[in-house]
Amino acid sequence: MEDCGKRSVDNSKESEQQETGRADLNEEDFHLKILKDICCELLSNMLQELTKENTLEGLHQGYLNEQTCSCAFQNLLPLYFASVESFLEVLREADQTLAGHLEKRFPSLKV
Repeated sequence: MEDCGKRSVDNSKESEQQETGRADLNEEDFHLKILKDICCELLSNMLQELTKENTLEGLHQGYLNEQTCSCAFQNLLPLYFASVESFLEVLREADQTLAGHLEKRFPSLKV
């Protein structure tokens, strides 16, 4: 009889821990979403400020490539369409081939 009582207490403790764990995960997910939103806003502002010279330098140093641009576009579109479009215009001047590849990958950006 005592074992049954101990098991029910242990089970209730486990369920409380699971619920606490879920609440922690939900709170963490919420904070990660806020962080992602802030980062996207910052990135969109930065993309609008990039010049052809900055873009060429980023390409030359390897900071800008198809993979990084695609990742950024996936997170920014469609909410920050104007920023992505503005950056793509500058990118066309700096590297028309890369801009073409990105336009193929993201058909909503085609002029």
